[in-house]
Amino acid sequence: TISSLYQTYNKNDYVYWSENKKLSWNDFQGEPSNSSEDVTTGIVIVNPSAIEKTDLFSSFKLAAICAFDKHRSWVNKNSATFSSLLYDQTIFDIYELYTRKLRKTFSETDFTIGDYKKKFQDMTEKNNAALKDRVDGFRKESNMGNNTDAVVKWAKDITSELKELDKYREVN
Repeated sequence: TISSLYQTYNKNDYVYWSENKKLSWNDFQGEPSNSSEDVTTGIVIVNPSAIEKTDLFSSFKLAAICAFDKHRSWVNKNSATFSSLLYDQTIFDIYELYTRKLRKTFSETDFTIGDYKKKFQDMTEKNNAALKDRVDGFRKESNMGNNTDAVVKWAKDITSELKELDKYREVN
């Protein structure tokens, strides 16, 4: 069965992470906020997850996606550059990396009927905290994307880490 996450986050409104399709400025369909004259983009990425069990005898399954919100993400096309697009793509890649890390942790965890909700909640909270720290580190080190050398370095490093976790990639 297809997880309800895929129905909630449909492809008309979201771009699922894919190594074959990188973000383009056309994906940024939202309206810039009035206070954004000095800001090039606003990006919204979701990474919802859910633990699923269809019946008493089935095993636990994880549904976890990484999706870019087309309608809440925006670009100021007057100041958009390749570097700013790479900056946003790298943030998207970091989210995918932590989606894969969650899948890996899930696959290595034994669940029982009595503890699955608590274990799942603990693992997602820990993963989301690490994700936030990583994105904050990227934003700081890259000076919010203004340090192109740092953006390029991070993009390469995250791509390498994604390859290491390729086993946990979801094919869309």
